[in-house]
Amino acid sequence: MFKTKLRIEAVDREDFYILTSRLSYITNLGDKINVPKGFKTNFASVPSIAKFYIDDDDWQIRAPSVVHDYLYSKESKDLGFSRKQADEVLLEAMVGLGMRKTKALLIYYILRIFGGSNYEDR
Repeated sequence: MFKTKLRIEAVDREDFYILTSRLSYITNLGDKINVPKGFKTNFASVPSIAKFYIDDDDWQIRAPSVVHDYLYSKESKDLGFSRKQADEVLLEAMVGLGMRKTKALLIYYILRIFGGSNYEDR
């Protein structure tokens, strides 16, 4: 469950955004994830082959993608989330915002297969 709203600012001539305030999410297991103000995100990196079905600008994927990007970054290493757990948080958050479960599962499995290279070493 998101406790705060996503507030971002586009960075000129770059392909990322910066959070202008903290984004707080509490998982179904009660884990608190606070993405700090100033964190850089590029939201969802949807492969071309899946763009016909998955819109990376969809509001149901934007905030969950920020939390996911944070959990994949070195900045969150003290939280102790594994790559699989980070992917599961994304799935949970998308479904929690009302995304169809079949669509959310497709995104989850694409991440499980292709997302490993983006998970920063701890």
